[in-house]
Amino acid sequence: MRFRTFRTEFGRYAGGEGGSLRSALGHYARTATAGQAVGPRRFGSAYQAGGGLFGLLGDLAGGGDGAAFVGIDMSGLAGRTLGYAAQEIARALAPENGDADRIRIAIQEAIAEVLPDVEIFDPAALTPDDIIAILIEFLTRILFQQVVEDAGSAWNRAPSDARTAQTEGELFDLIRIAMDRHLGPRLAAAGGRLPRAEVERLQRSAMEDVWRDWENFA
Repeated sequence: MRFRTFRTEFGRYAGGEGGSLRSALGHYARTATAGQAVGPRRFGSAYQAGGGLFGLLGDLAGGGDGAAFVGIDMSGLAGRTLGYAAQEIARALAPENGDADRIRIAIQEAIAEVLPDVEIFDPAALTPDDIIAILIEFLTRILFQQVVEDAGSAWNRAPSDARTAQTEGELFDLIRIAMDRHLGPRLAAAGGRLPRAEVERLQRSAMEDVWRDWENFA
């Protein structure tokens, strides 16, 4: 079973039995998901949603209505609560497939995380750095959730809820750091608005680099 070694090592780490999170992710990248040429292909729906999210937020920030990215006028979200705006943006970008709930939740959480002090959604106040940060947070949450699910019964090795939460936090931080390192500079270097297809390509490329990093974890 291709996930066995990954789950064994992850379970040892979650259980505080001397396992290594880096070692577990190395097995995840190399064997469980068949390497960087294969593993990152699993996130096609997320790349499409991320491309739409980046384009939509950029368009709204520039005074557009976002219709080019979701097919409907989204300018009416200005002045609504941030929670409502995030919910509607997520609903408009979620695909009609089995990834819908995961993507919808990740978009909502990413917007809330990057804009924690914002109560009323004002697209004109969004900076390029805000939009980049939201996309990084979105893709981080997508990958985190996939690894959590793939770990399966290994989570049962954690001796307490506190240890489970600690393991989740360490995994999430490791993924966020990697995604920021590989995706952030690509988006910042491109500058301004990007074609949706290019944003999708940059996300895929960043995910491949994350896999490549993990494949080298001993």
